Amino acid sequence: MATQGVLPDIWLSFILVLTMTALLSAPWLMAQVPTDTDLSIMVNSSDVRADFHHFWKSTGFCPPQPHQDASFDLSSDMVQNLAYIGALPFNGITQVRIHWLLDLVRVSRVSSVGPVYSFSLLDSLVKLMHENGLAFGFELMGSPSGIFSNFENRTQVFWFRDLVTVLATRYIHLYGLSYVQKWNFETWNEPDCHDFDKMKFSVQGFLNYYDACSEGLEAAHPSLVLGGPGDACWPDPDWGKLTRSRVLFDALLNHTIRGINYFTGKKGVRINFISLHEKGDGQALKILEKEISASKYLNSKFPELADKPFYNDEADLLVGWSRPLEWRASAEYAALVAKVIVQHQNILSARRGASTKRYLRNYALLSNDNAFLSYYPNQFTQRTLLARFQINKTSSEPTITESESIHGVVRAGDDAKEKSTLTGPVKESYVTFVRKSVYILMGMLPLLGDKQIYVNVTANATHSLGNTSDFGVVGTVHDPPYRANTSESWQVTVLVYGSSDPGTRKHRALGGVKWYIEPPKQVTDLKYMMYNIWKYWGDPYAMWKIAFNSTKYPTLDQMAQLRGFENPQGVLIDVPVKQGFAPILPPFALQNPGIYIFHLCAKPPVAPEKVVNVRVINITAGQVLVVWSDERIHTKCIFTYSVEWSALGANGPFKRLNKYNTIFNAYPHETDSEDKVQGYYRVRAIDYWRRKGTVSDVVSYKTAG
Repeated sequence: MATQGVLPDIWLSFILVLTMTALLSAPWLMAQVPTDTDLSIMVNSSDVRADFHHFWKSTGFCPPQPHQDASFDLSSDMVQNLAYIGALPFNGITQVRIHWLLDLVRVSRVSSVGPVYSFSLLDSLVKLMHENGLAFGFELMGSPSGIFSNFENRTQVFWFRDLVTVLATRYIHLYGLSYVQKWNFETWNEPDCHDFDKMKFSVQGFLNYYDACSEGLEAAHPSLVLGGPGDACWPDPDWGKLTRSRVLFDALLNHTIRGINYFTGKKGVRINFISLHEKGDGQALKILEKEISASKYLNSKFPELADKPFYNDEADLLVGWSRPLEWRASAEYAALVAKVIVQHQNILSARRGASTKRYLRNYALLSNDNAFLSYYPNQFTQRTLLARFQINKTSSEPTITESESIHGVVRAGDDAKEKSTLTGPVKESYVTFVRKSVYILMGMLPLLGDKQIYVNVTANATHSLGNTSDFGVVGTVHDPPYRANTSESWQVTVLVYGSSDPGTRKHRALGGVKWYIEPPKQVTDLKYMMYNIWKYWGDPYAMWKIAFNSTKYPTLDQMAQLRGFENPQGVLIDVPVKQGFAPILPPFALQNPGIYIFHLCAKPPVAPEKVVNVRVINITAGQVLVVWSDERIHTKCIFTYSVEWSALGANGPFKRLNKYNTIFNAYPHETDSEDKVQGYYRVRAIDYWRRKGTVSDVVSYKTAG
């Protein structure tokens, strides 16, 4: 048995401030822990029940007002933020949905044939997204230099169509059709909320605008995807009642079926997906319940659209990204996200013949809108993937607005600047980030395979556990064709979570797994990694709060200690290669909140492939973020990456920098001197069998002067 990573130096002193209950909650002391429920988990890796699509790989954010100011989207803070998102292993997140993108476009002049645009600011953001391997959720939202005001004006409708064509054609030319085809172009965000930034949008104007979007993209390339309306802001949560104020939503969907295209004069306009924003009001299952209700309404009123892909691209547990909440800081947020995903998969896809199968027949995307930048004093407690530390800053940044609906009341967001309480002498300021538990979860979810397998969970040896429980399980398998020259191999993954809705009683359970496996004939060796995230592992917030008293400016030493909690706790075990029940650890304490991922991996024929696209991003003097790509690596059985540095030259000698094992494609190298970061970097992957993969190309880093 091997434990992944090295215990931080501060661990012993940290344990002293934990309660004895927390100490006894360690997974290998479990049999002694009093629990509310005994769970018996039966897994059969050979019993495939459904396809398993990774439908959650999206996030998003909204820039602050004024939207025309590009300083937020293109800030050094956002450079790091997007680098971290792109560094999730194996495309953990592939899309970032961003509001007000067209406000980054400027009108240089108006010629005889229409406006002439400058795309330089948007070009910079597209380059940043492409560099990080991220696609846009591209809302066609905004008015370049305020030139558009009324889409019942024929000239403006034609101008907007041409803008969309020029924009899409530009990025096809710069980055290739295959990249822009990955974008989900979408209509103006939440049109029934009427946040049109001084523009006039009548019902007919909105339909004219939609036709301009559609025809503009069609002219650039017919394969580009357009959907909408990304709507919300309804006073009555019951879709069955017809008193709701969803004028633009209904008008648009009716238009795509029966309306007349403004440009072609023909009946009907394409729509490639239908998007809504259904949040949970603090309850995980309510997200799915609202989606099913919406789907019933769609099926009854617009049956022609029943099979269109369904997106919930703001599927958060609670509205108001900037609202500081303790559960958003810790493993509790991660466990809630896992719960929502597993509930969706189990209820919608795995239960053959379930009544819900009639609805949401093509559920395609669930997006957590959590790519925002947190700010002091709420570094961890806002709805974000990362905790942002604005080191030595004496004033805070404005809150980012988010127009959201709470039972029909539109939240205007927090537009005013927060009052600064930071005092003291001015020092060199910079920004650095710490991975939150929810980010760590997003890096573990890619371990799930592409086929769902049979899982049965029995509680207290009396009854099967339902999908509304505080505990849940999903199992998957990945069974690729055998190839001798690749690191891909047979894998089985089981995710177990404990998660209660915020403000409710937290039950705990004792879990036991009976795992039946039938390894393929070519398998010669098996290893099993048990990862977990709970309050004191894979949760830097607990360390920051308890050991460091929520310091606003962590020192380099404190930050080094926090880095030790930025990865899930892992234990690696050898498994006999034979048909039957695999030997698993004794019953384990399933924390609530808590997440366990059991990853069974067959030894690949070869070591991991080459790490590519190594980059070094400056943070401040003596600190850099090393980022790389795993796009050529086929195995997901990665024990760690080795990040190596040489001060002398591209030929070394090199030394390993990362003290702690990491499965993420980014490493912050933090020192007290610029001399200690300038030099040469390379990265390689190491698999569960400690085989070193092909080392990356060497990149040099040297600051000017």
